[in-house]
Amino acid sequence: MLRTLVIGGQNIDIFAQTNSEVLLHDSNAANIHLSFGGVACNIATNLALLGNEIACLTVFGDDTFASLAKSNLENLKIHFNQSLTVKAARNSMYLAVINVDNNLFIGLNDMDIVNCLTVDFFKQKVDYLRDFDVLVIDTNVSEEVLKYLLYTYSDKQIVMDAVSSEKVLKLKGLLTNVSLLKLNFLELSAFSDGETVQERMDDLLSQGLKKILVTNEGNEILYQSVDEHIRTMPIPADTVVNTSGAGDAFLGGFVHGIIHHMSARESLEIAKKMAFNTLKSKNSINRNNSSIDKV
Repeated sequence: MLRTLVIGGQNIDIFAQTNSEVLLHDSNAANIHLSFGGVACNIATNLALLGNEIACLTVFGDDTFASLAKSNLENLKIHFNQSLTVKAARNSMYLAVINVDNNLFIGLNDMDIVNCLTVDFFKQKVDYLRDFDVLVIDTNVSEEVLKYLLYTYSDKQIVMDAVSSEKVLKLKGLLTNVSLLKLNFLELSAFSDGETVQERMDDLLSQGLKKILVTNEGNEILYQSVDEHIRTMPIPADTVVNTSGAGDAFLGGFVHGIIHHMSARESLEIAKKMAFNTLKSKNSINRNNSSIDKV
């Protein structure tokens, strides 16, 4: 099994599920609850639920929410002792308003604290990072940090999560040392000027990217490397409770396959099951992802 470290953001998620169509500029009745999130921590959590020994390098605030986030990772047996805690700072937060169709109406994030993960911080962690075989990184960290990590650890398998159409642009000119980039259709469209999906994928591979993985909600999933091209459909979900976290679960499932030396096709099947399960959860994580064979 390959030793794996996940690097990036963690936050407390606040989900507000509206009871009717959203009325702008007015008070709306909703069911509101807290959950644990952040792209990197979601990926790490899904990997841990699959039985992997996982480490996560992230940043915490110094408040009650940060304490809750740390307790959650401790309960999952995810190693985070090398992470940064910023004194007198508030933990990062994500607020999602979910409409009556269970789709994201608007998402708001307060993640400025992630900028405390500087190049200098990572330079202090060289010996620690050298012990890992696979680095999974989200683009919540700064462009300078991405550049440093990609060039310093080019000997490792580096898996990148695009996160958003805006944040994926940080990877412009940095694809040479990326082993796998996972993005959705919108992120791919923002990152490449190709006219078709295939032209966009080919464009990124021509820039040195080794493998690309593209999701598109309920439509075809595309995987491509220099010598392999796979098209597969996601598992149909009759009932969708919450779309938040499904992409993170998908990548977590695929990385699980990488850790255990599975083929791309085998990894995709696990990824699809993880995403399917997550769509049925009101949180960004479905704790039932520890038993994906039940799908």
